[in-house]
Amino acid sequence: MALSNPAMGVLDRAASGEFNFGGLGETATLSGTTTKSILLVAITFIVGYGSMIYSLGYIIQNQATPSLLMYGSIIAALVVAMIAIFKPQSTPITAPLYAICEGAGLGTLSAVFEFKYPGIVATAVMSTFVVMMAMLALWKFKLIVPTARFRSIVIGATCGIAILYLLNFICNLFGFPLLPSTGAFAIIVSLAVCTIAALNLVLDFDMIEQSVNEGLPKYFEYYCSFSLLVTICWLYVEILRLLSVVNRE
Repeated sequence: MALSNPAMGVLDRAASGEFNFGGLGETATLSGTTTKSILLVAITFIVGYGSMIYSLGYIIQNQATPSLLMYGSIIAALVVAMIAIFKPQSTPITAPLYAICEGAGLGTLSAVFEFKYPGIVATAVMSTFVVMMAMLALWKFKLIVPTARFRSIVIGATCGIAILYLLNFICNLFGFPLLPSTGAFAIIVSLAVCTIAALNLVLDFDMIEQSVNEGLPKYFEYYCSFSLLVTICWLYVEILRLLSVVNRE
């Protein structure tokens, strides 16, 4: 899962005029971005639900996780995401593809958690929706203002989490996990990561507004929607992890 806002760098380039074509042709709109965001989330949810049902059946029948589906779809999602990040013009195609791949991967991952802790997935989905709506309200009513300092703190914290997760993955390979999976400290870490993921939503909302105000090309509706989907999926995974830690206690 990407652990950052993929479009922030592109917005910096847009501010220099690289993507602003002086008002010629169609430009991104708020309604268009909202529609495409709903579409991408719906694709992810539908594919994820189907993948979870299949994976649960596979786990029950074979007492094993469908690793090929899980890791194959996650790797495919990562590849597609890289293409989308470095070539925003491709997002009318790559964004839906990413939603499909991410849905397949998240569905399998969700099945693993659901098998261990029945009911956890529904709680995680609802919690993700509630957090997203809460952050949207906080941003809309200017209770959280994404200033330059706010952006630097959130992006810095996000990069720190990515590095920490990478180090934890490497340590796990040698049998010495860096991060605990149970206990009060594990809950605190999960809460902190969920908070940073939620704050990234504010950056996404602000990025959408900037894209519309800058008059960026129409395909930025898909690009902004893709960026928002990345954050939503990350938040969902972190909430799922937090709930699993709580259930272990």
